[in-house]
Amino acid sequence: MTHYGLYFTNPSNETWEMPVMPGEITNPWEQDAEQFNVVKLGQVNRLGERKLLELTIEGIIPLHPSKSNLSTATKPWINGKSYINKLDGWMKGKKPGRIVVTGDLGINARVVIEKFEWGMADGDSGIFKYTITLREWRDYSAKKIVVKQKKATKTSKAKKTTAKKGKPKPKPVKKIGIGSRVIVNGQLHRDSYGGGPGLTERNADRKITLIAKGRAYPYHVALVNGGARGWVKASAVKLK
Repeated sequence: MTHYGLYFTNPSNETWEMPVMPGEITNPWEQDAEQFNVVKLGQVNRLGERKLLELTIEGIIPLHPSKSNLSTATKPWINGKSYINKLDGWMKGKKPGRIVVTGDLGINARVVIEKFEWGMADGDSGIFKYTITLREWRDYSAKKIVVKQKKATKTSKAKKTTAKKGKPKPKPVKKIGIGSRVIVNGQLHRDSYGGGPGLTERNADRKITLIAKGRAYPYHVALVNGGARGWVKASAVKLK
């Protein structure tokens, strides 16, 4: 059975599942388009690039998620205020994180928190109610371009010198992180603890979407285009 969950990863690479799956989440993809009038044809559209994804999610958090029958998360936390503090700290840090919604919806995007509101739900002191607005983040930092200088001309009296070559420095080992492309050979599981064993991947081209450090199955993999697959052992993944 597919587990539907709402996961956040903050800029410190901490990943958690919200305790209660919101009752409604939509995937509002929108295309940029401009309209023009063409002589003897009329109005036409010119399609541009996809607009930034924007999500507004409303949900609830029990005061004590681990003891509440409302919780849908695999491993809910003891204190509901801890979720509020994580989201509030992320927003104040002013850096992008990630949202992943597992299941058929297949949302997986880098986002920033534009707005976060929370309080008690309908006078119930045992439940927090929150509204969070997220907007997709795209890197736009300038790239450094190195301009090669022209070699100096040699004169007849100039002595030819040879620079001594030192030992080449070893290249740093690439680490697996969120967004890494990997080859998977191993069995998929429903959660990072090994629950709900499922299909076995063989030489599958996948992408890392979640990391749960210290767990038996620490990597959550998905299709390259975003469809969730499941959790696997560390030994089952290899950088592509």
